[in-house]
Amino acid sequence: MSTINHSAVAQRLTTDRLGSYLSATGGDLAKAIELYDWNAEVGGALHEDIGRLEVGFRNTVDAALVAHGAAQAWPAVWYRRSQLFPGKHGARALDDIKTARGRATRRGAAETHGKVIAELSFGFWRFLCTAPYLTSLWVPILADAFPNHPQHGDPRAVRADVEDRIQRVHFLRNRIAHHEPIHHRNLQRDVDSIVELTGWICTDTRDWVVGASRVGGVLRRRP
Repeated sequence: MSTINHSAVAQRLTTDRLGSYLSATGGDLAKAIELYDWNAEVGGALHEDIGRLEVGFRNTVDAALVAHGAAQAWPAVWYRRSQLFPGKHGARALDDIKTARGRATRRGAAETHGKVIAELSFGFWRFLCTAPYLTSLWVPILADAFPNHPQHGDPRAVRADVEDRIQRVHFLRNRIAHHEPIHHRNLQRDVDSIVELTGWICTDTRDWVVGASRVGGVLRRRP
């Protein structure tokens, strides 16, 4: 029998934070804390999958932009070409790039392409998928980075679907990072979004993500 003082734990977590868990368990405090623990476990498992997707996604987008730049003989790397980032959305992207370059060169380190790419946030890559980048990035370059999309050849459809999935995953990632409830979400749909996005890029990578994932087992253990 558990010896946990659930009332003491609830005081530390606060009633507000436990609200959705208490609602889901009919006000049973012990069950609410058990669900809270499961929420953390499934969040951790999802975070692993999101991490695999994020690294693969950003490297795919970067590779497409680098290849296009080489073909067009751009004099500077893509993230230093301000014309790729128009309007107010572009201004935000340029700020993100400036921040990433600063972090990549902390304490006098030499700037390298790989370091800058690694320092760009998931939010940066997510916003590159929005409609304002359709003509500057998606039509000429990025749609072809998702060759397994069922409507490959239609940059507008590819961009819209990629944005839909990456927005969902980005929102989920932020919920997990801030220890927020995700137990009430359609988590299978979240998993499907991760798998679809990865598969549109590379089926071998998708198979790796699926094979390494702990999420299915955790979902089956939901209290």
